[in-house]
Amino acid sequence: ILPMKFKNLFKNKLQKANRSYSFGNYFITLSGNHVLDKYQKKFPLYDQFLPDFCSKFSNLIIDIGANIGDTSIAIFAKNDTSHIVGVEPDLSFYNECISNITKNKLENRFYGVNKFISSEKGAFSIKISENKSTGYKVENTNLTDNKEINTITFEELITEIPVSKKNSFDLLKIDTDGYDWDILLSFADYAKKSIFLPRFIFFEMQTFLNNNEKEPKGRDEILKKYEKSILEIYDLGYTNFCLFDNFGTFVKKTNSPSEIFELNNYIKRSQIDNHHTTIFFFDVLVYNDTEKTQVDLFLNEFYLWNYF
Repeated sequence: ILPMKFKNLFKNKLQKANRSYSFGNYFITLSGNHVLDKYQKKFPLYDQFLPDFCSKFSNLIIDIGANIGDTSIAIFAKNDTSHIVGVEPDLSFYNECISNITKNKLENRFYGVNKFISSEKGAFSIKISENKSTGYKVENTNLTDNKEINTITFEELITEIPVSKKNSFDLLKIDTDGYDWDILLSFADYAKKSIFLPRFIFFEMQTFLNNNEKEPKGRDEILKKYEKSILEIYDLGYTNFCLFDNFGTFVKKTNSPSEIFELNNYIKRSQIDNHHTTIFFFDVLVYNDTEKTQVDLFLNEFYLWNYF
């Protein structure tokens, strides 16, 4: 995803023309205001970890918050075997996603779902960010027709996926600009009664809505929702957490939820009390004890470290 939270870092005028952006042998079309190319030029690690981490996977990957397909195609560029289910609720982003998948002839490895994943049923729409490259969920109180109830649970999503793509489950990736807690709660409800579970979860822990990082109203409520969702998946056995800052830099590993909560409170204090942001949010890789060695080896290889 491409949040607008970093807008003050870029003083130059955004490009207006659509342009092609490459991932290995594949490419996507970026609209005039999309900033992925600018972020990756400015921050060499931005959105680089996950495609490399997925390079040796061979089974199902679910990409919730697929946007225009950039993460999925970046993974496909380094992975020749996995199938990806891309979930994108906004119709315009979804159409761009399918267009990018089609232009790269990846239709046989991708299954698109144009729905919201939520722990509650309802009618929602997407509020597009200022740069028009991402957005977040808002309740649409004007919709009364049942056909406009456009959410499904995580369990319903799994049911919708073709059987041929459900041999094993490598990764659940979530990126929904402040609502990842909701997908995690829906996933937890499903996971309590299923054995078809991902080896890894990778989610964005953004504790504010886009462009509202300095707004105190509602912040504590979002923090509590993230706390609840993290404790839910922790109780399911996902007890190991790797934290990365929003620019792609590895921060630390921990198996302490309370430590994560305190780091989120630091971000809140920094943004609201001090009117200054060093880290906007964390991306989080979550896994159980059986995957610890593999993650440590990958971190050593990816960052060329030698101390894990």
